Amino acid sequence: MRRTIMKKSIVLSTLLILLLTACISQDPKEVHLHTDECVYCKMVVSDMQFASQMVSDKGKSYTFDSIECMAAYHYQNPDHAGKSKMYVSDYTRQKQWILIDNANIYHAETIQSPMGLSLFAMPGHVPLPSDIGDAELMNWNVTVNYVVDKWDLQR
Repeated sequence: MRRTIMKKSIVLSTLLILLLTACISQDPKEVHLHTDECVYCKMVVSDMQFASQMVSDKGKSYTFDSIECMAAYHYQNPDHAGKSKMYVSDYTRQKQWILIDNANIYHAETIQSPMGLSLFAMPGHVPLPSDIGDAELMNWNVTVNYVVDKWDLQR
């Protein structure tokens, strides 16, 4: 009888743990403009065209006011960033999130991002709007290295 109760307890505990971990979502969370603060630079997020976020494997969302800030945070916190999903805001469709693996990141001097490095993102399948002018397409690793170089970051 004791063994049966113990086995049931173990099975129920295991099922509960599996259920709880299955409920953790790494989907992007809602960003509240003029209220949410950038985790990296501590500025208030004020423009959805440039916002980005990282969602940890435990479901905690880290909000950034720009791609630049998320790239800097990623560089300085590689262990944490490696377990997280990263999202960038679609420059042309505000409040639409793009998983970093599906995004094209651009550098264009005609664009003024909050942190001044002129970075913005769009889905990989969407053509660049003609009014933007010349823009350099960058993948995530190039973007991180660009921010590290421009801001002279250290780990």
